[in-house]
Amino acid sequence: MKIEFLKSGSPDCPLIRLYGFEADEAYRLRRIALRLAKSTCQAIAFDEQAGILPIGGCHLILSCGKEDRGVLEVGPSTIEWGLTKSGWFNVAGLIRPFSRGNLAGYQWLSDRGKIRILLSRDGQW
Repeated sequence: MKIEFLKSGSPDCPLIRLYGFEADEAYRLRRIALRLAKSTCQAIAFDEQAGILPIGGCHLILSCGKEDRGVLEVGPSTIEWGLTKSGWFNVAGLIRPFSRGNLAGYQWLSDRGKIRILLSRDGQW
């Protein structure tokens, strides 16, 4: 799965684009969201996970907290996506069709905060 931070180029920017994946990679992303939702961890450096290819040095930290802060740029090419347990359960549900082989189309995983998160197998939306 590729991960890329697009600051401009579309009215939907800025956004993080997760693309170029197969169902098993979407399943791993869903499992990460569920781990955060169940509080088995507090933060995960998503770009450091197996099978993740960060484009342009994109660094994405997923975290679980007491409020849905959404997606914020916290440093140069460093993005933090912070949600509550219920927020991560919701994200896991949005990823589920992709993890079961329905790889057509796209899904916005977050529109909270200044940066949106897009899940799209072919990178289009």
